[in-house]
Amino acid sequence: MRHPAPIRDFAQRMPSLKSKSQTWSMDIAIGVVIFMVAFFVLYAILNAGSQSKAADLKEEAAIVVKQLASDDGIIRIMDHNQVNETRLGLLKNLSYVKLKSSLRIEGDFCFYFEDEQGRIILINHTYRGFGAPNINISGVPCNTK
Repeated sequence: MRHPAPIRDFAQRMPSLKSKSQTWSMDIAIGVVIFMVAFFVLYAILNAGSQSKAADLKEEAAIVVKQLASDDGIIRIMDHNQVNETRLGLLKNLSYVKLKSSLRIEGDFCFYFEDEQGRIILINHTYRGFGAPNINISGVPCNTK
């Protein structure tokens, strides 16, 4: 029995459509794999960068603390484990740019003091802290009275 022409044409084209759809699904699978690999590579790169930034910040903080507490430091504020308020006042009066270059650090900073309960101790009975104005201490800019 012979099939009518439209059915015969469809039957002849069927293998061709099947191979095209298989090719198309392979393209999608390859695209998904490439996307997933790119996503994980990007995630690994971004995650590694944040860990190195944290390490850099810790290193800069250690340098600053050493400069402030050492006996031969230019910007020393400690005398025999006590804060020298006169030196602290002089340090507070330096401009942020000058202080940052004196400390030889790249990141922004804010100096402030806390007591044992975590309450802010005012510097010279006036300032919460001193340093970068874009850093907040309890919601208040660092060098605000």
